[in-house]
Amino acid sequence: MISESLKNKIDHEYLKKHLKSLDLYRRAKRVFARGVTHDSRYFEPMPIYCVRAKGSRKWDVDGNEYIDYWMGHGALILGHAHPIVTKAAIEQVRKGTHLGASHELEIQWAEKVTCLIPCAREGLVEFTSSGTEATMMAIRIARAYTGKKFIIKFMSHFHGWFDYTLIDYNPRYSSLLLGDYPVGIPPEVCQYTIALLPNDIESVERVIEGGNVACVILEPGGASMGLIPVAKGFLENLRKITKDNGVILIFDEVVTGFRDAPGGAQERYGVIPDLSTLGKILAGGFPGGAVVGKRECLSLLEFKAEGRRIAHPGTFNANPLSAAAGNACLGLILEGRVHPSINFKGEMLRRGLNDVIEDNRVDALVWGTTPSIIYVGFGLSPEDLNVSDIESYIRFQKKREESQKITRIIEKELINKGVHPMGSRFILSIAHTRKDIETTIERFNEALRELKSEGILRG
Repeated sequence: MISESLKNKIDHEYLKKHLKSLDLYRRAKRVFARGVTHDSRYFEPMPIYCVRAKGSRKWDVDGNEYIDYWMGHGALILGHAHPIVTKAAIEQVRKGTHLGASHELEIQWAEKVTCLIPCAREGLVEFTSSGTEATMMAIRIARAYTGKKFIIKFMSHFHGWFDYTLIDYNPRYSSLLLGDYPVGIPPEVCQYTIALLPNDIESVERVIEGGNVACVILEPGGASMGLIPVAKGFLENLRKITKDNGVILIFDEVVTGFRDAPGGAQERYGVIPDLSTLGKILAGGFPGGAVVGKRECLSLLEFKAEGRRIAHPGTFNANPLSAAAGNACLGLILEGRVHPSINFKGEMLRRGLNDVIEDNRVDALVWGTTPSIIYVGFGLSPEDLNVSDIESYIRFQKKREESQKITRIIEKELINKGVHPMGSRFILSIAHTRKDIETTIERFNEALRELKSEGILRG
């Protein structure tokens, strides 16, 4: 049971520190249906409102300073306002943000992508304005190329908010899971998406053998930014099955692209998909996405592809501002100095949080498949992360739900102490210093001790 006295103490301090944010939230609720502009920014009693950011830090309207572990939802691998990216963006703003014409920057940007991402090295690039749009395009290409209708995705793997990939529905499990179609999506649309359990390679084989499957899409680093890890050998088996059956394999690397390694998760794991979707880091912190991969698939965008051609408009595709920032960011990644730094810092934070948990003898776990994205869960064990059937999936979700009750308290307490995690997630950048990480570990230790003294945390 959560201690009401501790909750009240933390809530009181939070409100006291964020009075101007509270005023802004009251205004926001008059114009936004849920008071925020992204679901994950919703926070009770209100979110913090920030005014500026630099490096690993950001400041809110009340003057509070934070070590930031949102990092632009994972887009800012270089940290906030990196001088090289900022300079490139400012120079381009002065020249124009939308030229209504082709420009050399878009070519340079694509050339860097083909140098970095393995599946693009002999292939093509198609820019979009977001990761969601890239996923839409990749699935459309797969269907047009194969002439087949069905797509396979995996439960809890996130591919943007559009109809086909928002579905975690599977009729075989409807009595155990939600069993309902997502609101606003017609059942006729849902019938072409088959949502399977994470890491269940046998189910993939059975569905593909049934025929008419155009593609399999997944987050190669694990569901929801690595929350549910991909099992050892799963990617290799998936690659073989899809290749043997003429099914397009799509890696959603919106998160892992340029983060797990310079060439993303496909470079890190040595498994090359047919197509990959990119976003976040791709545009250096500005809006942008891309589909990259096999030339024969992406050539369906060519005007000569009569009868099978895929049209692709988009006002802000490869806009000069995003291209300038993306070029600057990927240029630094190509130099090869980003990943040794960020991976070292990720391991430092992971080890430090684990040490604090062990010292406090708390029943908790720190994990993450991407070296610079770290999760903290309470009441979870390493065995709970091995999800491959309905029982293990439901067990994980139930334990995760219980863990979140504690996480929400710790998150608020860390905000009070000047650390801003993304829920149970910490996303790093090269701008985070050793001092930032040491301070974060210290503040986390203080929060654990408070919850433990109140009997909220178990040994």
